[in-house]
Amino acid sequence: MYSQGDYISYGVQGVCQVQGITEMNLPGSKEKKQFYVLTPVYDQNGTIYSPVEEGKVSKRRPILTRQEADELLSAIPSTPIISASDRKEFDIKCKEAVLSGECIQWVVVMKTLISERDQRIAAGKKMTTTNERLLKSAGEKLSGELAISLQLDKKMVVDILRQKLEGE
Repeated sequence: MYSQGDYISYGVQGVCQVQGITEMNLPGSKEKKQFYVLTPVYDQNGTIYSPVEEGKVSKRRPILTRQEADELLSAIPSTPIISASDRKEFDIKCKEAVLSGECIQWVVVMKTLISERDQRIAAGKKMTTTNERLLKSAGEKLSGELAISLQLDKKMVVDILRQKLEGE
């Protein structure tokens, strides 16, 4: 169970801070259920209500600790890239990795798509719109979580990631 003030990763929303727990009636039911009240860190105007009870809930987990974040950054050079037998499989694997909610998968996607982008540019082509979107999404999620875990400004984390991912 999370406590007020905890930071969690919440599905496609990214990093959220737990503001508390509230009870609400479910539509069509008189039964009250407990919900976390979450505020997305990078969208202070948003509020999310997530059932405390585990079940068919969007992927929710504690954010990385500082040590885990440092270890993740150190592991970037040895992180593999996605391989696939065809374009469709490649796109599916990239999308699944972004939606996984796992930092290591976001690194894999970013590393893969940066390599893909560089190859396409060298061939005189542009990156596909879908892959640009996936790269941006993985980067936003990863830099947001690392910024909180490392207690750094998000822009600084973006620079660190760029250096680690592109400076190999």
